[in-house]
Amino acid sequence: MTEQVVIDLNEVRTPPKSGLLSGRDAGLLARRHFNLDKLDASERIINVLIPDEVFSLNTSFFLGLFGDSVRALLPDGFRKKYIFVGDESLHRMTIERGIQKAMKEGSVLPEKKTVYA
Repeated sequence: MTEQVVIDLNEVRTPPKSGLLSGRDAGLLARRHFNLDKLDASERIINVLIPDEVFSLNTSFFLGLFGDSVRALLPDGFRKKYIFVGDESLHRMTIERGIQKAMKEGSVLPEKKTVYA
């Protein structure tokens, strides 16, 4: 059986009782705090605990924290490795949007933009 690791986002809430996890820089600091580059390379399953008091997990924070992981593991691999524990109805859309944006950021092809005359 694969060993599991728990990442508790309570550890990176600023201020400690904040209901908002926001900002790419804050996400990057959290990434370093949890040493995700090392965890990405391991065989471990990661349980990410989102505190009940967090009402908003912003895409910018998600990208700072998990963007490199999504690109390294690809979306399906990321979803299998990182298990989010929290209010699914509240955070699922942000997580999926973050996965999509992370892949677009990593693309060597420019994003197609529609120009309207």
